[in-house]
Amino acid sequence: MRGRLLSDEQFRRLAVDELAAAEAGTPAGVKATASRHPNGPDVLGPREFQSKGVDCYRLTLPQAGIRFEVDRLRRERHELIGELAVYCALPGAKTVNGALSIGNLNLSSTRARQERAKFLAQRARTKDIDWVGLVEEFAQRVLAAEREGGAAADLRTLPAPGPENNLEVEGLVLPRRHPTIFFGDGGAAKSYLALWLAGRLAELGVSVGLFDWELAAEDHRDRLERLFPEGMPRVIYARCERPLTYEADRLLRIVREHKIEYAVFDSIGFACDGPPEAAEVAGAYFRAVRRLGVGSLHVAHIAKAEGGDKKPFGSVFWHNGARATWFVKLDDSSPDGSVLTIGLFPRKNNLRKLQEPLGFQVIFEEYETIFRPADVADSPDLSATLTVRQRMIAALKRGAASFEELAEEIDASVETVKRTARRYKKLFVVLDGGRVGLAERRAE
Repeated sequence: MRGRLLSDEQFRRLAVDELAAAEAGTPAGVKATASRHPNGPDVLGPREFQSKGVDCYRLTLPQAGIRFEVDRLRRERHELIGELAVYCALPGAKTVNGALSIGNLNLSSTRARQERAKFLAQRARTKDIDWVGLVEEFAQRVLAAEREGGAAADLRTLPAPGPENNLEVEGLVLPRRHPTIFFGDGGAAKSYLALWLAGRLAELGVSVGLFDWELAAEDHRDRLERLFPEGMPRVIYARCERPLTYEADRLLRIVREHKIEYAVFDSIGFACDGPPEAAEVAGAYFRAVRRLGVGSLHVAHIAKAEGGDKKPFGSVFWHNGARATWFVKLDDSSPDGSVLTIGLFPRKNNLRKLQEPLGFQVIFEEYETIFRPADVADSPDLSATLTVRQRMIAALKRGAASFEELAEEIDASVETVKRTARRYKKLFVVLDGGRVGLAERRAE
C-alpha cells in the first residue's frame, strides 16, 4: 500500500496529540521555537519526509546529518511493523557503515518507540538531541501517511490505456507493468523460452533483467550466446539465493541502477518463502514483485493433481495474482532430443481477450539453439489441449467438411461440433450441402 505524502501542516493536523506534547504544549500548526523544542527546525534544520516506494518512507535532516528509513512495512495483529534504519553522521556516533541501528520496530507501540530512541541516544552519544522526539515524529508521520493512503482519482480524467501498455514479442502480448506467469511441467523448456523472449525484448530496445534462483550466470550466458550467436543482447543477470521477500531490496537497487523495465523471475517455487500453495506465501511474493515497479514474467511448475494444467501450482492465489497466465506443454521430442515442440496455452488475461495458443519448435544444433513458430494443431499431443472451437478452426483451415468428417478428425461428438458452430456464428458458417467452413474464408 502506498501512502500519500503529507506536508508539515497536514501532518500536524492529523497527528497533534503526541506531537503537541513533544513540542511542550505548542498548539497544532504553530512552529515551535528552539528553546521549547530541542529538535526544532532552528536547531536541527529542515526536515524532508518522503515515500521511497510501496512500503518505504524516509525522514531526512540534512543539516544534522540524520536519516530515518523504514521499509518492508506490514500489518501484524493490526499493528504496523517495519525494518527501521537510522543513519547518523554526527562526530563520535557509534555507527556501522553510517548506521546507528537497523532492526524491526513496531511503529504502533509507544513503548517500542521509546526503547529504540533510548538505544539510539546511547549509540549517538549526544546530549542535545531529543531522540525520543525524533523517533516519535517519524513514527507518527509514517502512521499518518499509511492511514491517509493514496489520493482518490476521477477515472474519467485518467489517460486511456494504449498499445504502449503491452509488449509484443514473437506473437506474445505481455502486460508491460504487470506480472505474467508461464507454468508447466519440468523439462518443458520454460526457462529457455523465457530467456529467448528476454533477449528478443532487449533487441527491441527494452531494458531487461533476469533474476535467477535455479541455474547460474555462466549457464545463462552459454544459453544466451546459443540463442543469439550473431550478437548477444543486453540482459542484466542477478543470481538469487534467498526468497524474493528478502531479495527485494537488492533487486530494487539493481532495477534502478540499470533502469530495468521488464524482468524474468526463474522460478517461483525456489523464490517462495514457504509452500507455494499457501495463500500468504503467494500474497507476500506478489507484494515483493510490486515493490520493484516493473513488468515481469515468472516461471512456475504445475501441480500433479487433476486440473494442474489450469492454474500455476494448481492454486487460485497464483492464478488470481497474475494478470496473465500461460500453460506451457511439451510435445514428444525427436528420438535424439535435438528437436522439441512446445505449446503455449492461455489460461487467463485480465487486461485483454485471451490470445490463441502459440507453438514453437526448439532446435538444438551444435553451437546454436533456434526457436521457430509451430502450429500446435499439427501435433496430436498438443492439439489435444486445444478447445473444440480451436481444433475446428485448425481443421477447417484446410477446407470445409461435413459435421461428421470434422467430428471424426478432431475427436469430438457430432452434436458438440454442431453446437460449437451455432455458438460461434462469426467464426463458422454452414454451407450448402450441410458442410461447415470458416466464415472468414467465405468472405474472401
